[in-house]
Amino acid sequence: MLRRIGGAAFCLVAGGCASNDVARPPTAPDCIDTGCNPRPGGGGPGGGGTGSPDGAVDIDATVPPLDADPDAGTVTVFYTVKQTVDSWFYASANYAGAVALRAVGPSGQLAPANDAGSTTPQMLSDVAPGLNWFLVEDATNTRRITGTLQLVDIDARAPTANLRAISTDGISNLVIDQVVWAPPAGTATLILNFFRGGRPAVGVTVKRDALPAGTTVAYDSSGIYVSDAMVIGVNPATDVQGTAIVREIAGTQSFPALTSATLRYQLSNSTASPAIEAKLARDVVTWMQIDIP
Repeated sequence: MLRRIGGAAFCLVAGGCASNDVARPPTAPDCIDTGCNPRPGGGGPGGGGTGSPDGAVDIDATVPPLDADPDAGTVTVFYTVKQTVDSWFYASANYAGAVALRAVGPSGQLAPANDAGSTTPQMLSDVAPGLNWFLVEDATNTRRITGTLQLVDIDARAPTANLRAISTDGISNLVIDQVVWAPPAGTATLILNFFRGGRPAVGVTVKRDALPAGTTVAYDSSGIYVSDAMVIGVNPATDVQGTAIVREIAGTQSFPALTSATLRYQLSNSTASPAIEAKLARDVVTWMQIDIP
């Protein structure tokens, strides 16, 4: 029986709030694998879309229908998983460990339909063509990877997905503001890799005016991370690694319910404020590559 997850969402209203206008060792390799660079619309994967007119995110919840057909128009996706191997969460290497995989499709379809998560190596059934949010989790007790949510556009003619899993050691031992940090239980984390012209983008600020209280954004800065809460007198922004981590986001739901969030970012010396349409889940890291036009 196919479930539909409309998702629980909250509204982060950027319009009308005071703006908080607004650094990696060797440059990471370009993302060239099929499926790792989805483009949901306007400017890049997860970014540059129109979003809500006021840059908001809404809270809603729908009851999954009981009469949906799990086989209607779905495909079997062949996938690979790579694990991040750097502190900027872009460089990656093949991951050979067992994973559990689920996906939520364009209309809330859950794959696989039994909601148990697929542990069949490299195959996931009941996937709807189009934009899907895939959740990769460690299927073993080693917990080498952290639950990672990411957007992939599935082509029905060639249904493949090259997925990225965030290293548990990497996300649990970050040095932010000179203190070792790990995501607190019960919160969501959003990792944004900004690229422009195939290279990490310098000078990108993520606006957090509308984020829940207690949320901060940490930026790569000269080989470490510095949060915007510690920056005084200048606009915090990405350095040479192009990475921003939106952390300790409260009020999210557990997968397969997804919390929708529209954030905005701004480049230095620019007044434009494109939208990022993200999905979040409690105790999960959402990873997105944002290609800036």
